[in-house]
Amino acid sequence: MNIKEQVKLLLKEIVIDLVNGNYEKIQIKLIEELEVDDLKEELSYWESLTMPPDQAFEKINFIKYEDGSGYALEFEIWVDDNESDFTLSCEANVDHKGNVDSLLINNLHVL
Repeated sequence: MNIKEQVKLLLKEIVIDLVNGNYEKIQIKLIEELEVDDLKEELSYWESLTMPPDQAFEKINFIKYEDGSGYALEFEIWVDDNESDFTLSCEANVDHKGNVDSLLINNLHVL
C-alpha cells in the first residue's frame, strides 16, 4: 500500500472519531500544542459533523515535505451531509521504509 493510501485509511479513522465525538481516541492523535478542548470549542460553532462519502477522501490536499519525512495535508470536513469550509489539517510522518509512522492533527479551522 502506498503512502497516500495509508494516510487515507488513517484519516478516515480520525474523521470517524470526530463525527462520533470519540475524544479519547482523538487525544492521542493531536500535536503537543493542541488540546481536545480546542477542538471541542471549534466544533461547537458547527452543526452536526457527518461522515463524508468515500470519494471525498480522493480530494485530500497532500503537501510533501522537502526532506522526505512526510506530508502536510488538509481535508474538508462534512457538516450536515455537505462539504464545508471547515478544514482538518494533519501531519503524516513517514519512516525510512516508506510507511506512515503517525498521522497527527495540527488544526481544525475554517479556510
